[in-house]
Amino acid sequence: MIMYAFRSELKSIMSYTVMQDICLLSARNNKKWNVTGYMVECGGVFLQALEGPEEAVTSIFRKVADDPRHHHVDVLLSTDGVARRQFGAWAMNLMFLDDPLLWRRVVGSLSPYDDFLRRSQDPIFALGLLSLAYQFACSATSVDPAATGLKRGRVPRKRHMLRT
Repeated sequence: MIMYAFRSELKSIMSYTVMQDICLLSARNNKKWNVTGYMVECGGVFLQALEGPEEAVTSIFRKVADDPRHHHVDVLLSTDGVARRQFGAWAMNLMFLDDPLLWRRVVGSLSPYDDFLRRSQDPIFALGLLSLAYQFACSATSVDPAATGLKRGRVPRKRHMLRT
């Protein structure tokens, strides 16, 4: 199994509803490929983790990289031989971190929020933020973050996509 953590930027503003619909479509497709993951969005910048079979993760990443709605798509971390999923509860889910209050609830401080664009290029910051957001979302939605067996890789409901 492989895990990719990557960053991308939207070329133009997109509504929360459109991003939620894209996330749901991605989750349904990821589930078919036994891929799990999580992403956060802040100011049009996405941090995303994908984990699963190498061929599937690589293929999904290529689709994101080729998507004309994104640019500056950069792999921040690629880990092969992953023994256990870090983001296994959902096939894909999304948290909107544009709200400073939600940021503070998830991360605990406001200062990195102010410098998100620059810091999002740092692999350690990105993976740490994804992990914090994932754990927070699991807790807030009463989902087991360790998700194994049949509870792994579920398709979220829109109410699972936190934004406030």
